[in-house]
Amino acid sequence: MSIPTVRTITRNERAWLNREFQMFCGRFELDQSSGLFFAELTPGYHRQMIGEDFLALPLKLREVALYLGLTVSTTKEQRTSSGHASAVYGDWERPHSKISPHLEMSVASLDSTRLCLAHLAHECSHLFWAVQPEPARAAYIQKMLALVEKFRAGGDEFVEVTAYAQRQFDAFNLLPESDDPGIVARRARLINKWAMESFCESVAKLCFASYQSEEGRQTDELLAFRLQAMKEEFDFDPTWPLGV
Repeated sequence: MSIPTVRTITRNERAWLNREFQMFCGRFELDQSSGLFFAELTPGYHRQMIGEDFLALPLKLREVALYLGLTVSTTKEQRTSSGHASAVYGDWERPHSKISPHLEMSVASLDSTRLCLAHLAHECSHLFWAVQPEPARAAYIQKMLALVEKFRAGGDEFVEVTAYAQRQFDAFNLLPESDDPGIVARRARLINKWAMESFCESVAKLCFASYQSEEGRQTDELLAFRLQAMKEEFDFDPTWPLGV
């Protein structure tokens, strides 16, 4: 039996760790096929499933995950430590070398390959978003806001690609515009969060059309506009070919 390549991460290397997330440091073993580092106690079948699905993601998502040194763990619970089916953690405001991201996946994500793939795409899209230049992200956000007005001008209600993305949109859309500095700052934060989360959900939908299809949302036109904006601002096309 070959000796695994081990990476040990201390609390000092992950400034974002608090008491709730202390389990995300320690020993991580390299999966040779995917290049991901898995927490030492991650079950072998979880490593295999996540590793294989990771290799099916668009190349640019895989490249950024490996570039940032993504580590991975799973939980037998239905929700991650942050209360989601899957979650990626990191110090997003620091230089790339200090982000030190970690992906946690629950059994809710691992129940099926379909969900695992889509959730991996969503979480790795957070990593992709984090390394994009600020001017490119700002330009993308302005295009997303213009899209909202385009749909409204046509008399259509703005419907997001998934219910989760819709909640992010509604959070800022329901906040009244104001000259109050506190409200202006809060609205800006909510717009940025909506843009980021809807980007990640859109990538998941563009990669895997069946993702959240049970919600019955008719968003092909919105996805087409978003795809064009991704190409223009990020030189990123998540649609094809996957895994190449």
